[in-house]
Amino acid sequence: MGHYGKVCRNAAKSLNAVTTEDEESFFLGAVDAGKDPWTVQLQVRQKNVCFKIDTGADVTALPAEVYYDITGGSDVKRLAMSTRPLFGPGGNVLSVLGVARETLRRGKKTATEDIYVVKDLHTLLLGRPAIEQLQLVCRVDSITMESVKQQYPKLCSGLGLVRRPYSIKLKPEAVPFSLHAPRRVPLPLMGKVKEEIDRMERMGVITKIEEPTAWCAGMVVVPKKAGTVRICVDFRRMNESVCREKFILPSVEHTLGMLAGATVFSKLDANMGFWQVPLTKESAKYTTFITPFGRYYFNQLPFGIASAPEHFQRMMMTEVTGGLEGVLCHMDDILVWGQTQDEHDVRLHKVLEKAQKAGITLNMDKCELTRHTVKFLGHVISADGVKPDPEKTRAVQEMDAPKNVSELRSFLGMVNQLGRFLPNLAEKDKVLRDLLSKKNHWYWGTEQQAFFDQLKTELSSTPVLALYNPNSALKISADASSFGLGAVLLQKSDARWSPVAYASRSMTPTEQRYAQVEKEALAVTWACERFSCFILGRPFELETDHKPLVSLLGGKALDDLPPRIQRFKMRLMRYNYSVNHVPGKSLWTADTLSRAPLRTARAHTDTSLLEDTNIYVDSIISNIPVSGDYLSSLREHLKADSTCSALMEYCTDGWPDKSQLQGVLRHYWPDRAVLTVHDGLLLRGTRLVIPFALQGDVLHRLHEGHLGVTKCRGRAKQTVWWPGLSSQLNDMVLKCRTCIQERKNVKEPLIPTMPDRPWQTLGADLFMLKGKTYLLVVDYFSRYVEIALLSPTRSTDVVVHLKSIFSRHGICEFLKSDNGPQFSGSHFKAFVADYGFVHITSSPKFPQSNGEAERAVQTVKNLLTKASDPYLALLAYRATHLQNGYSPAKLLMGRRLCTTVPALPTLLNPVLTDYNVLEAKEREKRGNDAKFFNKRHGARNLEPLVPGEDVWITDARVQGTVLSTHTTPSLLYRPGASGDTEE
Repeated sequence: MGHYGKVCRNAAKSLNAVTTEDEESFFLGAVDAGKDPWTVQLQVRQKNVCFKIDTGADVTALPAEVYYDITGGSDVKRLAMSTRPLFGPGGNVLSVLGVARETLRRGKKTATEDIYVVKDLHTLLLGRPAIEQLQLVCRVDSITMESVKQQYPKLCSGLGLVRRPYSIKLKPEAVPFSLHAPRRVPLPLMGKVKEEIDRMERMGVITKIEEPTAWCAGMVVVPKKAGTVRICVDFRRMNESVCREKFILPSVEHTLGMLAGATVFSKLDANMGFWQVPLTKESAKYTTFITPFGRYYFNQLPFGIASAPEHFQRMMMTEVTGGLEGVLCHMDDILVWGQTQDEHDVRLHKVLEKAQKAGITLNMDKCELTRHTVKFLGHVISADGVKPDPEKTRAVQEMDAPKNVSELRSFLGMVNQLGRFLPNLAEKDKVLRDLLSKKNHWYWGTEQQAFFDQLKTELSSTPVLALYNPNSALKISADASSFGLGAVLLQKSDARWSPVAYASRSMTPTEQRYAQVEKEALAVTWACERFSCFILGRPFELETDHKPLVSLLGGKALDDLPPRIQRFKMRLMRYNYSVNHVPGKSLWTADTLSRAPLRTARAHTDTSLLEDTNIYVDSIISNIPVSGDYLSSLREHLKADSTCSALMEYCTDGWPDKSQLQGVLRHYWPDRAVLTVHDGLLLRGTRLVIPFALQGDVLHRLHEGHLGVTKCRGRAKQTVWWPGLSSQLNDMVLKCRTCIQERKNVKEPLIPTMPDRPWQTLGADLFMLKGKTYLLVVDYFSRYVEIALLSPTRSTDVVVHLKSIFSRHGICEFLKSDNGPQFSGSHFKAFVADYGFVHITSSPKFPQSNGEAERAVQTVKNLLTKASDPYLALLAYRATHLQNGYSPAKLLMGRRLCTTVPALPTLLNPVLTDYNVLEAKEREKRGNDAKFFNKRHGARNLEPLVPGEDVWITDARVQGTVLSTHTTPSLLYRPGASGDTEE
């Protein structure tokens, strides 16, 4: 039972046992009514269909009535003509209506087969190729899954670990990058994230770390269908500094040549490949990532490291397949073959033994044992030989004929781009090119169809279609139309790009409602996953004609992207790609395929991509901290708002040129690449776009608790957006009456001033040191200081010392001081009047206005505290050069002072000061001082107040009204408590 008719020695001939006589024909077995037939329930186009298992049938066949029921009759005209006759029992030729390419599904197993639709067939027959792919029967004398599990128990359980740890090599010029705060995780997911981190820690995959590390990446949480989460890490910044391993793989042509004569095959899959490779202690710390629960690092090689695929390939070829015959390894896939069953089994046992010894484990659900047909590296390998996988060219082979000039022009553009080296191309496409002329009417007949089919065939075969070379440069061109996706994998050979594989598919109704930028991101993500076996571990280019996608999939931060594009970018993290923009006219192939996509059932990976994306987006939307009632109200306001409704239409149908946008819509133009629609909500990245009617309410909600501008903007960044939100928040916070009353005054900018000549402006102040009071006078021009000890601290004593100083150096023009009693009494005022200088007092609680004197006090206190002879200390200060290159004494008196330091007498002669040089140096110095002061204190100019404006006076905690402005900057008048005017 379960034997093939060809090889079973004991099988008796029956109506079901059919042999193949001719490679150009197929045979279909008849039903043996004398035995209970084997049947199996499969899914075809999401419909349950019951097949009879017929190991003697070369193909799978359906009665015409059943096919009509499955497809609803819509695809009958799309059936391809059968190129080979189909024979039934007795050698009679069956009436085949056509052939359809369909995907059969049983649980996780799938088989993509050519289904023959046969007239007057009464039983649904599942042929041998589909039976093998779905693993419905196996040889009784072959190696089985159960026998492998029993004989190699360590190979089939848990997570393996190879012996040699891997060391990640960084470039010498690498600059470490470290995040100091984790990405925000929605509260509902916190528990699930903690469970997954704990699970990975128990498995030994990650370890918590407390010590500082130079590198620290961000964690990305991906919700899964089962309600759990997947932990990913964004290693993009570190990958810029990772040294790649240059590992040359054997050519596919050489490899496939080794398969000559092989009849039995097995394919093995390494379990969670990279995680089976341990890291050195130093390299493990490079993989540190931050979470809300602390920092962790990987003990095993994580997904997302740029050099991981190349090292894993080298490790597999060294540890597992090295030195063995009949074995081929590509990443985590191992192909074993033999010319006979015994040869195959011996080789398979050697591989299994070596893999177990190396510490590797296998994913038994993905392994295929003892098959007569397998797919590997884009080829179908069987006893009949090696053939290109029909899936590589099906997108072209089954392309619909063009229905108008535009579609024909697109097809011919693809032909010219890919088939430029085809012989006699001008003759082959002339009949079709004639239809592009405006002089000719559109007509599509048998002649046009014949040339169209011929061109499709030539595009799908050599010399146009290239054999994959693992050491050649690769490029993927992908495009999205309004209803389909198209892509082509290109390989550089002889200075030109040749196609390796094509792909296309129709979009689901849900995908057709994506914003255009999301469709384009979907196209490149789907293309990479469709061509994954060719590009994984290889650097390659991604070509798109949608320019915003270059930054979105390039350097733009993950958190700033729309939810769907976030998920697409995360799925692309396993690939080493660069995104390039090319004009639409240069993207003929992908564009043509996207406009004529295959409409057959989607592959499992396509369905997985759609489900995975929907789960992720739904998770983000559901975790926005907004109630369901508010979201319902928001949807209604978005519909009612003419601007938002227009934006939602643009997101779905495409944006017009900027020149065609009216009024407020122009403000949204710079953000069009990140504006998307999901479930009736308009999003910018992951933030809700708020219509005008709700903006005032949202502003007040953001300012609840009277937070500052920065914190209000931080709250807005998490959830909401509209153009101008940031400036509106700034105005609201600055004008909030409650905030104004409690806010500290903004420091005003320093206004540097410099007198015109020495001793023009002086600063005076009193200070105490060691219980004694001193009078200090400093020249604003030269910083020359005079001090005097005050025994009594009366105003008369201050006047006496000032008169003494003036007698030596002359009377100043301006004298600045505070409003202390020594400077405000009648005796001092009489002194000012008698000597004829202007006395300027600093504003109360604002000593900065006499800043030179305040600074001189600090300097003199420091000198006198440390000096044993205060007079020599003062002499040294007066004789020492300032930053401008002149000493205070020289600036004031035009000569050097004689000090205890020996000096030539000529140096003590008077010298004229170069005031032009001095002024330039002083201007630079005082300007730098002002910059430093303003930066340190956050000083800035405020909007000027105007007479009549209400103000809040912080120190007095009273409200006032501006009467008029002062001629001096930063001064104004207000009414005093008694009605008088105060400054």
